[in-house]
Amino acid sequence: MSKEITLPSGATVTLRDPRTLKQKDRAKLYENADSSSSLNAGITIMTKLIALLIEEWSFELVLPSGKIESLGELDIPDYDVLNDEAEKALPILWPKLAATTETESDPKAPTAS
Repeated sequence: MSKEITLPSGATVTLRDPRTLKQKDRAKLYENADSSSSLNAGITIMTKLIALLIEEWSFELVLPSGKIESLGELDIPDYDVLNDEAEKALPILWPKLAATTETESDPKAPTAS
């Protein structure tokens, strides 16, 4: 089920349900990601993920699925809300990387007493 959100600017965006993402969508996130910098790769992947999730918006800009540069025209608070929404899709795309007690704790690590 799609989700409509209102951004700080008052614009509305309809986001795709991240549970509908396919492997081909995940593969698109890696295309042209800058492997020389993990920061650049992370920003590129998140920007592409936002573009994959946006189905409709009220901006007078081309949808980012057609022109990813449209995201660069957004106010920073609007982009940050979209980034926060896109982060919710990460455990769906990479479930083994999701924070769990197994991934967050090391049983061999010393504990405070």
